[in-house]
Amino acid sequence: MKQQFSSSSRALVCGALFSISTVVFAQNTSTVSVTNSLAPSNPVIVTATRTPKSGNDVLADYTYISREEIENSGQSSLPDLLQQQRGIQISSTGGAGNISSVYVRGTSNGQSLVLIDGVKVDSATGGAVWNAIPLSLIDHIEIIYGPQSTFYGSDAMGGVIQIFTKKGGGPTQFEASAGYGTYNTSITNASLSGSAGKDKDLNYSIGVSQENSAGFNTVASNNKYSPTTSSYPFPTTPTGYTRLGITGSLSTSWSAGQELGLKVFSSKNNYQYPNTVFDATVGPYGESHPETTMGVNQLAIFSAYSKNQIMENWSSFFQISSTSNSSQYLSSQFSDKLSTPSYDFLWQNDFKIGQDKLQLLLENNIQYAKLNNSGYLTGGCSNDCTVNQSRTTNSIAGSYELKRGNNLATLAVRNDQISQYGSQVTYSAAYGYFFTKELRVNANYGTGFRAPSFNDLYYPGYGNLNLKPETSRNFETGIHYETRSYGIHLTAYQNRIENFILPIGASDTATYYSYYQPTNFSLVQIRGASLGMDARINDLTLKASADAMSTVDQTTGLDVPYRANWVGNLLADYKIGKLNFGTNVTINGPRWGGVNDTQTAITNAMPSYALVGLYGSYQIEKNLSTFIRWNNVFNSQYQTNYGFNNAGSNIFAGIRYAIK
Repeated sequence: MKQQFSSSSRALVCGALFSISTVVFAQNTSTVSVTNSLAPSNPVIVTATRTPKSGNDVLADYTYISREEIENSGQSSLPDLLQQQRGIQISSTGGAGNISSVYVRGTSNGQSLVLIDGVKVDSATGGAVWNAIPLSLIDHIEIIYGPQSTFYGSDAMGGVIQIFTKKGGGPTQFEASAGYGTYNTSITNASLSGSAGKDKDLNYSIGVSQENSAGFNTVASNNKYSPTTSSYPFPTTPTGYTRLGITGSLSTSWSAGQELGLKVFSSKNNYQYPNTVFDATVGPYGESHPETTMGVNQLAIFSAYSKNQIMENWSSFFQISSTSNSSQYLSSQFSDKLSTPSYDFLWQNDFKIGQDKLQLLLENNIQYAKLNNSGYLTGGCSNDCTVNQSRTTNSIAGSYELKRGNNLATLAVRNDQISQYGSQVTYSAAYGYFFTKELRVNANYGTGFRAPSFNDLYYPGYGNLNLKPETSRNFETGIHYETRSYGIHLTAYQNRIENFILPIGASDTATYYSYYQPTNFSLVQIRGASLGMDARINDLTLKASADAMSTVDQTTGLDVPYRANWVGNLLADYKIGKLNFGTNVTINGPRWGGVNDTQTAITNAMPSYALVGLYGSYQIEKNLSTFIRWNNVFNSQYQTNYGFNNAGSNIFAGIRYAIK
């Protein structure tokens, strides 16, 4: 990207950052206040064992991202926010609206499970479609590292990322914000939550968001279809996006321990991407020409649940959910649509047995893939290509948590009966020992699996019906020291993934999908160490991480593409009166964009990069504040996906109104 700001503009922005501040969200109790702070001490974690648990008692390695950190991050996409967390790397084909992948501890996008308010989010390609999730609708995020298949089944090999939207209840809260920035980017959002009824037993929340951006040129000079290297080039015009989102919840409690609720999450992302299309009607042989193609991603989640305290030592959670994830690609030559609806029925029972806890779970999941593609996109078809497939998974799982003095242990086992692959059994064991209240060590072992995605199996001209499920064995050990003022977490891990699915020839992007196929490789070994630190010193908050990792295909001896061997992050935040300002820094090591067609050498070197962001806000009055963010301050020219530009130096400023 070209330079976006002159020296005088930089000076002006720097001055603004030191003259405004953030809204400090005060709550009624000290526990909630700590959880909503930038780097909360001992937050309540739900995802690790499917039940609320103090962070100090969670044996799995985890990261908690608060609402305040999301707002201060200065990011307009969820993958860019996740890139600032330890153990996370990403690849993206451009701006906030474009297709991205998220890699948790070196695993692929489809090898980590994504949940929104407890409901699985998946796609035909495997894993979440990240550009369909508006960042402004998220309240907080939990990242659990390591295999969690014993709790969640397929896909949770690298970890679980759970996204929580705002929950209703308590006094009425209203918040609205609007901002504008570089690339004609505008983001507006509003939310309302609280409780109603005579006894305040009806809790509600609703949130809406809208984003628009004209975007920028995402085609880099080293792209295979750059005008300087290809006879059939991509267009180099800006590619923008429009994203709409809504979330809501409604729940009621008629007596202690009895709750019924409904939740909804819906979004639509229209985005542009560069393409070259072939028009057979031009001339005697047809003609290829550059064209900006439109992509549409839609995500809709509906769920209903019942929480019941059946007996003093027995609680039940029953949930019915429906998820619809669809994609469509529109150009002058095609209009192809893919939809993947799914339905899930979950019954979870938790029993207290003295100091111990027993969890039993039953789950039924039905997934569908409905594809109607033209022969233009699917090189293996001469006419319209249709796919109509389904998959049913019936699961039973159990876990037992034992607590004795300074010892804490969890044992878990799960069986997933999948219609195409039969029984898949996973198990895990975790042990932790507290030397003091602040210092503990842990050791975890777990297995995981991932069934091939619908695209891996059935996509015309691409799918491979002979694929086997991926399986993993992970061992890790960690040491943790936490006080109310600071915390240190060091974890070392090894994850061995068998039947790792990768497309042959992926480094050489082809016009037609028949050029390559997904294939099982015998073994990929991931070894790494992750260090996380946070500190709260009066009005100064610090959060830092460093990761070292190797992700090697044991068959070829080559690195898996798009995984750097080292990554570092730093966040510093300072409050003084009505003023708040801070910085976030991400440093990513070099990596490779692919391997050659014979799988004998890595190709497409991608250099390391550093990103520096500044942010600040100022409390104008009790309910009104203004904010500004400056991303990529030094205009780093970097790529997370080979051949595609990312945003240059850019600013975003706005105003926020909140009643709490």
